[in-house]
Order: sequence, then structure tokens, then C-alpha cells
Amino acid sequence: MGRWADPTMNENGLFLMRAARLIGVLAFWVVSSHRQAHAQLAITEVMSQASTNRGAMWVDHQSDFWELTNFGANAIDLAGYLFSDSIESPMVPLVPAGEPPLVIGASQSVIFVRFENTTNEAQFRAWWGNCLASSVPVRFYPRTPGFDQIIDGIRLWDASSNLVDRVDFGIARRGITFISDTNTGEFGAFSQHGTCGACQASSADDVGSPGTTCGPVPVQIVQQPENQTTCAGAPTTFTARAIGLPRAKYQWFYNGVAIPGAIAASYTVTNATPSRNGSYHVDVSNGLMLLHSAAATLTVSTNPSAPSILSPPADFELYSGQTAQFSVTACAFPLASYQWFSNGVLFAGATNPVLLLPDCTPAMSGAQFCVRAQNSLGTNTVCARLIVTPRPELHITEIMANSATNCAEHAEWFEVTNQGTNTVNLLGYRFADRATLEGARVVTQAVTLAKGQSAIFVEQMSADEFKRWWGAGNLPPGLSVITYAGMGLSELGDVLYIWNAAAIDPVDWVASTSFASATNGISLRFGFDESDCYFGCESVVSEFGAFRALECGDIGSPGYTANGPPRLVSIAKDAVGAYITWHAVKGKTYRLEYNPVLQASGWMSLGDMVAANSLPMKTDPSATGAGQRFYRVVQLTP
Repeated sequence: MGRWADPTMNENGLFLMRAARLIGVLAFWVVSSHRQAHAQLAITEVMSQASTNRGAMWVDHQSDFWELTNFGANAIDLAGYLFSDSIESPMVPLVPAGEPPLVIGASQSVIFVRFENTTNEAQFRAWWGNCLASSVPVRFYPRTPGFDQIIDGIRLWDASSNLVDRVDFGIARRGITFISDTNTGEFGAFSQHGTCGACQASSADDVGSPGTTCGPVPVQIVQQPENQTTCAGAPTTFTARAIGLPRAKYQWFYNGVAIPGAIAASYTVTNATPSRNGSYHVDVSNGLMLLHSAAATLTVSTNPSAPSILSPPADFELYSGQTAQFSVTACAFPLASYQWFSNGVLFAGATNPVLLLPDCTPAMSGAQFCVRAQNSLGTNTVCARLIVTPRPELHITEIMANSATNCAEHAEWFEVTNQGTNTVNLLGYRFADRATLEGARVVTQAVTLAKGQSAIFVEQMSADEFKRWWGAGNLPPGLSVITYAGMGLSELGDVLYIWNAAAIDPVDWVASTSFASATNGISLRFGFDESDCYFGCESVVSEFGAFRALECGDIGSPGYTANGPPRLVSIAKDAVGAYITWHAVKGKTYRLEYNPVLQASGWMSLGDMVAANSLPMKTDPSATGAGQRFYRVVQLTP
């Protein structure tokens, strides 16, 4: 059984604890018994980046783990409970099919360990030694999901798909677990040796308290919702904030009636009208306590006014076949009515603040789409332009999922290359390591890629830091480097998807690739069909532009897969002749030429051929016995 340890607890603290339990009992009639039970569960500890040291010795990198604690008085059966490492991740059962039942007792903690370098309970207990009580249950889950050491989180759902708890955590300190703050219950503090049962592991320099946690922390509302006054048609938001452990759940009320689905810390009235005037408050509960916030009043102005535009529609860029979306927000009383039109032609039924245009075609590009907001006091018209471009030909051409670990730490990165003829602006593009737009990272820089150009996406490193790592002189001039946070590519295998800003369907990705595993300090390069490293080949120094980084000696070719086909890859020679291999586009026709001297004229043909794959090879038997020769390849079909 997990232990609650709080060496600072005094008599007043015990009184507060008892009072909190009493308040929870008095408020029980408001919360259903099922919700009361699962609300008492809390995620209390996470190890997202274990140490690799034991004094002066190097040890195997240990697995991620997390801790779940039951702060209630009743045991809870965890059958059917699910978790993921972020909202876009696949959900993983706490009790997989075929595993023994798991019931978390009152005041008990359970440890869930990622099945990676630590593969069984005996290894985990040997890792933590006396820090881990023998009575604490330890369970394992698959290697996916794995926690990112930069930004990540955990979501826990019960068997009825109710969100039980969620925590988010930032940049890890290697070998130190994340825990909850003992004063506020907020997650993201670091374990400290000797506090709340934290100690040093037996077989590594990690510090944590698996199976031991401080708490609970009484619920407090530290930010009350405030009165709001707004004009008719405008959105308005009420916000509250509560602290405590277990973490508080929210339920908003309008004139004393619960608002369905309003369970976040903020509640937005999207289109405020006088009919929404009234009182708003929120209840916060963690299964042990229930508190009511102060009531806040919404007042929607009824002063007569012609429509004024708060948020006009913006120009919308997409590629052929996608859906355009224009929207407007107007303030008016009496309330405004809307009508969308283009080139003076009204769209039948288009009388809402949002206009959707499915299956856009190149013929629609450049057209203006306008909306007229009007009431009896006046009219206001605003327009935006639709821009339809060819579908971009972007490819993910290189990934480093795990940099070298024997020196200063560096981040993972991937390379995106424009293989099309049209320049692509990456502003607003999104990417994720799962096939969902929910939670995808967004490019906020206006980075343009001309034909053959590449950009590097690197996690939590600036462009200058990346260039110092690889050596600014070793990289192509003008190479664009885009920094992101919060998405981890696993060295054990992962996928990567890229969408443009207009995509609304996750299968409408612009580029995607996957790989099975990655070696520390060696990038994977990617070709364009199964014959050319379609699923990733390890970079080799001096091949395809690969070189060793200035720091740490990592091997990769950032920026050098940018020059697309046709591109010579290798030349070898034996007694039979010379063998020339080049990077091609499957199905296109190429001519291989040679010249004894490097000059603009005098090139002689070795024949034409249609590329059967992306790495065709041609033999030059006449090279036997010949002196120096230069080769070039010419693409004959566009």
C-alpha cells in the first residue's frame, strides 16, 4: 500500500484534512457515487527521462513510469480504465486483456512502467531498491506511448470514458521525477531527496518516490469568475481556477442549471444575446470536497446599434479539392442577420456567420467572398479572397529520432523537402507523430521553400544552437531551421504526418513517413519508393551528403537531401566498366552523358533509359582503360 508522507503536517493541518473530508461527505448528494469514486484518483508522479549514471558508471537508460494514487476511502476496480500520453495518442488499457485484475485500495498507489529497457517487476524493484515498498503494485504497459522529455502529459479515463485526471509536464531534469506541489497540488514540481519520501534509486542516480506521495491538498478556488458586459453577437468568456489534490473538476451553471459539457476551467458564450443574460457560476470538486464559486453576471447590451465588425473573414489559402472556411463576428442590436455572396451573386441558405466551400477548384482562385451583416439600423460588408494552389509535393527526407548520448544532449529533428515546382509557404502547416489533427504542432514562421529547398524542424533548439551542433560551415547556406516543442519521435519506431493549414481531415496529409527503429546519433534518410529507403536507411558518412556533426559526432545530412533528382549518388569502377547510380523519379526518362574534361560542351551520350525505380544504375563499359571521365545525368521528360 502506498504511504502518504507529509513531515510538515501539524495539528492545524490535520484539522483541515478532517474538515475537507467532512465537506466532501456533506456535498455527496451533488455528485454521483461513480463520479465521487473516480474523482478521488490522481496522477501523482511521472518519470519522463531517467538517468544514465550510477556515480562514475554508465548504466542502461531506464524506462518511463507514472504513479496513480487513490486518495479516497474506497477501493476502485481499474478494469476498463484507459490512459494516453496526450489527447491525440491511442488510449492504452491499465489492465490489458489477459492480465490479472487490478484494484487500487484506499490510500494506495500503483506504478505503471513502460515496457522498454525495464521489462519486468524484478528489474524495476532492483532499480529503486528500498525507495519502493514491497506492497506497492507494479504493472507494465507497451512501449508506446513513451513520454517526451521536453513537453508531454498523461490523460486518464474511466471505463465510461469520463476524464478522471490529466497532468502536463515540461522540460525534464534527467533522473528527477515530476510530482505535485505540496501546497497547491499543481503538477510539475521536481522530487527533492528527503522530501515526501523521495530518495535516490539503488542502481542509478535517479531521485523519486515511487509508491509514496504527499497529499491530499484541500481544494481552493483561487480565481473567481468575474462579471461580463458585452455587445450582442460577441463571444464572452467566464474563467475560474481551482487548486488542490486530487485535482478539481469543473461544472458550470447558468441560473442554477448545469450547462451540459461545460466542464473546463473556462466557459464561453459564443454568440451572446440578451436571452443569455443571467448568473453563471462553477462548482469545483475532487471527490473529497465540493466548492461553489461566486456568481458572475452576464449583461448583453441592448443599446440600439448598427452592425460593427469585430472579426472580419481572412484570406484563405488551400489546394484543389479542400474545403474553405470563412467566418465573421459582428456586434449589433437588434441582432445582425448575415448573407454571403460572391461577384454580386447571393449564396442560397448562406445566412450564418460561417461559410463553408467544399471541393474548391483552381477556377475559384482569386475570387472574393463577401458577407453582409445588417439590421434595421444599418449594414456592414466585408470580404476575403480565396487562393487555390496546386497540391504541394513535400517529402519528409530525413529524421534523427535520437541524437548521440555520450556527450552534451541534443534534440531530435526532421527534414522536409519541396520536390515540386511551386514555392510553398509553411506558415500554418501542422505536424504530428499520430494521424490526428488534434494537438498537432503549428508552424508559426513564414518559411518558404522553393523547388529543391529543405527546412529542418528541431525540437527545443534555436537555429543558432542547431548550426553550432552540426557546424554552420557544414550546412547549406540559408538553411531554414524551425523550432518546435512537445512532440517526441521514439527511437523505437514512430510515424510523422504533415498537413497544410486548410486540412480538416487527418487523412488529407501532405507528407507522411514511418520508421521501425533508429540508432543513437545516426539519422535516417528517406527515398520515394520501396527501392530507395522508403522506410528509412541509416546515414553513412560521405554518402548522400552525410557527414559528422561538429559536436558529438552525430551522422546525418541536414539540408543535403534538398537537391532533388536527377542527382548522381555514386560511381564505382572495376574490370568490366564504370557503374553510375543516380537519384531519379520512377517512370521518367534519363540520358547519361560523359566527358573526358569538365566543360560546357563536348558531352557524349551513353544512352537513354526509363527509371524503373528511384535509384537506377547504368554501366559504362567504355570506361575500362580510359582515363579521367566526368559524368552527368539529364532528365528528358518533365
